[in-house]
Amino acid sequence: MRRTISLLLALALGLLGCWSSAAADPTVIEPNMELTLSDEVIQGLAKSNPEEEGVDPLTGLPMGDEPYTPIVLVLDDSPEVFPHWGVAEADWIVQVPLRRDGDTRMLAVYGNQYPEQAGGARSARMTMLPVAAMFKSAVAFVGYPPNTEYDIMVSAWLDEWDFNKPIRYFDLMGNRYRERVDFLEAPQNMSAHINEIHQNLVKRNVKFEKRFFRFADEPETRGDDAANIQMHFFGCEETTEESIPSACSFAYTEGTGYLRDSSTGIYSDRNTGEAIPFANVIVLRSKLNWIGYYPYYEDHLRYFGQAEIFMNGKHISGAWYRRGRLARLVLLDEEGNEIALQRGKTFMVIGDQYTVVSYE
Repeated sequence: MRRTISLLLALALGLLGCWSSAAADPTVIEPNMELTLSDEVIQGLAKSNPEEEGVDPLTGLPMGDEPYTPIVLVLDDSPEVFPHWGVAEADWIVQVPLRRDGDTRMLAVYGNQYPEQAGGARSARMTMLPVAAMFKSAVAFVGYPPNTEYDIMVSAWLDEWDFNKPIRYFDLMGNRYRERVDFLEAPQNMSAHINEIHQNLVKRNVKFEKRFFRFADEPETRGDDAANIQMHFFGCEETTEESIPSACSFAYTEGTGYLRDSSTGIYSDRNTGEAIPFANVIVLRSKLNWIGYYPYYEDHLRYFGQAEIFMNGKHISGAWYRRGRLARLVLLDEEGNEIALQRGKTFMVIGDQYTVVSYE
């Protein structure tokens, strides 16, 4: 049975009604993996948003003087590597599935500032390349599994998603654009030279499309209160342990934004020691398929799915949409309109029906 975006609002309201008798309990978001968008909603979406001169397309904040070369770096998400370094300069951080036990990896998306070093960098999987394709960016990683199955073959999809036209991927298994740091043990000690990668792209005159998200100039006031968000990554139906290191929470403070917390503490940058605030926290739902221990998204993050958007201490239930495998990411509110994010950094989580998200 087809469900339109409008039914998502009814679902959210139904959940709120269930919890109204116990206000102290968090609201648990019900996964809707059968969500679809009506043709009317899809046809009404703009192919792209207008460019704001001098504005970073990923944060809505003032742009620096450097040419725009978006770069996605694959980061380790194991407790041993924290805190990451060189991530304070990232516009977006994206948490993606890695293994059946609910373990994840992170992606740092650079679109305005390019640090000399960032890490700890790790290997790529097929849950990471579709995200880089969303931003139409370059991508850097430390090798990838030598699989032969097509759906998880990183080398094949680098070509499918035009990372070879021109070359916009950087495998740090080579001798360039990386070094081993002395404060961690291998394999968590790989540091990527993001600014050197940026300069290489500029020197080769590689051009990048600016994929602007829509941004608001006023605080979001719609939605129900969501000052605290909790997330557990179960990976698959058989996973029952809640002590997975990937589990995390977000706490909102007015004037600061959302701070992410986990078993390793508040998410911060090793270089500065300062916590990183996020103006937006977004959860995308996508069905996962598996070949052995390696996951990949059904349709490789194309078409549409459920989305939860947290901004300004509020929660809006909506959807995500992409016209095709090379298209931009569109975030929709409960009425099917493209939502305006708050200006600032964004933390995005990509999960499936077993990812448990609650808020209060």
